[in-house]
Amino acid sequence: MEITKEILIRSKVHEMILRGELQPGDKLPSENELADLYDAKRIDARNALVQLEKMGIVHGRQGVGRFVNEPLPTIEFLITGTTSFSEKMKEQNIPYESRVIYADYASDAEQEHYRDSLRTGKDVKIFKVSRLRIVNEVPCAIHISYIREDLFPHIYKERADLQSVYNYFKAAGRENLSSKDRVVLTQFPTLEEMKLLQCSELVPLLVFETDTYDKDTDECLERVKILYRSDLFKHQLSDES
Repeated sequence: MEITKEILIRSKVHEMILRGELQPGDKLPSENELADLYDAKRIDARNALVQLEKMGIVHGRQGVGRFVNEPLPTIEFLITGTTSFSEKMKEQNIPYESRVIYADYASDAEQEHYRDSLRTGKDVKIFKVSRLRIVNEVPCAIHISYIREDLFPHIYKERADLQSVYNYFKAAGRENLSSKDRVVLTQFPTLEEMKLLQCSELVPLLVFETDTYDKDTDECLERVKILYRSDLFKHQLSDES
């Protein structure tokens, strides 16, 4: 990959912030100063600083300049499918809200895509629940569950009770749960995800997928897909087998 002047300037300023040479609240060098320092055009310096703004690292004040942002608080989070997100937040005494943004049957494409992992045939419908996780008043994750309707035949009527799918499973007598077939990857957000998570296109999302099983019956209850804002979480993977 070619290291352009824009990339060079952005990386150098970011490194200064990471090393503590520029502290939260400090004013950044001007576009002209950065252009002179790195023998670049002013537009290269401007674009580099705009990218840092989109990444949430700096902010601009019109007519004054750009300043280093205070770092966002990070959340300790153990990735596992056997404890509810809300309980993990309560353990850390973190203000938390779960908002259901979709509770209905999955699309035809999603039904086809998740049928194999849920071990279902074409005669079984898959119910989809999407929740927006809000921590410290900041939208930080989109939590999606694809659930077998044959195991929870009243789920459509009970969709108002799905802020916590984990608690919904417990209420149905499914308490001995395990998480299998975990996948972790990164992607950049879509327009809809940027809107929901209030982030820019340059904030990567950490995408975690897993299956939740009932240990007593060895039935796959749901496929979980969680999209986390990577700038807000410190993650650990569970060593559960």
